[in-house]
This record gives sequence, structure tokens and C-alpha cells, in this order.
Amino acid sequence: MKTNLLLPSPKLLLCRALFASVLLLLRDLAPGQELLKNPDFESPLPVSDPTAGWALVYADGGPGDFAIAGQTTEASRCCGGRGAHLRPNNWNFAHAYFRQVVTNLTAGARYTLTIQKMRAGFQNYVDNDSLRVYMAALSGSASNVVAGNALSNGPYSLTITCAATRQIEVRLHMWKRSMSNESSEDMKHAKCSAWFDDISLTLTP
Repeated sequence: MKTNLLLPSPKLLLCRALFASVLLLLRDLAPGQELLKNPDFESPLPVSDPTAGWALVYADGGPGDFAIAGQTTEASRCCGGRGAHLRPNNWNFAHAYFRQVVTNLTAGARYTLTIQKMRAGFQNYVDNDSLRVYMAALSGSASNVVAGNALSNGPYSLTITCAATRQIEVRLHMWKRSMSNESSEDMKHAKCSAWFDDISLTLTP
């Protein structure tokens, strides 16, 4: 007896493939899915490629102007872990930031950036605008910023709409003004740490 095998048509196979692709896309865009790499800062940093993790930018000064520009246990939100830490090593102006670029996002969609620990070293310097510790999100010509202080770890959050570039850049800043009248008994710059830990970028529900 001859048996006829019913094979799926090319059209049906294409529809199945498209359906599977849509399911994968919906999974990738699901609210709550973490989009940042190394969000807990436990993996080595900085890296050279900002799409692969946390790169480091010296906006004012250079490597020789920073005592710390990387991971420390002091920056960690929890005991035993590590966080990202910036601290200058002299009285002059200093500005550096960690940056990461997230790609292949959805243009027009809103995203939420939240950090559990963003803390400045000394509140008096925050109050007199000698020290700024802040988190920024940029996409196309749009940007949003939230600042931290020395009184609380956070959490801090902001939202941003993804531009046609389908990219969002996240920056974690430490900016310090030039400080006069330093002495060995009052190393003002040593109080100007910026600590960051446990950050998240997700699609806004």
C-alpha cells in the first residue's frame, strides 16, 4: 500500500519561522529583562568597548588625576561584593564617568534606568556644589539626569524614550571643582568619592 507523506508547504514553513522570530522578539522586549551588561559591577572594568560593558571616560584630567577609577569593595551596596568607584587624587578640577551603550532597542519605546546605590563622599561638598555625583541616560538628542548625595544610597530612577538610533547610553559621573586651602591635615579631594552599584535598564511596562 502506498503511503503519501504530507510535507509542510514552503509558505507554512515561512509562517512558522516568522512566528518563532516574533516570539523571540517579544521575549527580548519583555518588561523587566535586564539590558545592561555587568549591572552589578562584579565583572572586570573598565572595558575598551562601551557596548560590551563599562568603559571609562576622563572628561577633565586623566588617569594620573584619579586615585581610584574602577572596582572596590567600598563601593559595594552589600558586604562582600564590589561596586564602581571614582575618587580624585588632588585638589584640581576632576571629572570622569563610566559609560555603557545599549544597542538594538526599540525606537519610540520608553526605558527605565534604576540604580540601587549612587552615593557621594561628603555632603558639605555636594551642598556647596564642589562635588557632583549623578547618573545620566542619553538617546539621540534626548537626555535625562538624576543626582545622588552623601545622605542616602538611593535608589534613584529615571526614564528615557529611545531615539531612532535604537541606542541608549548610560553614564555614571563624578565631577569635582578645584579646591583651595588643602593641607595634609585636610585632604579635601579624598572625601570626593563617587560610589555606584546595582544598576538596571529595562523596558518600561
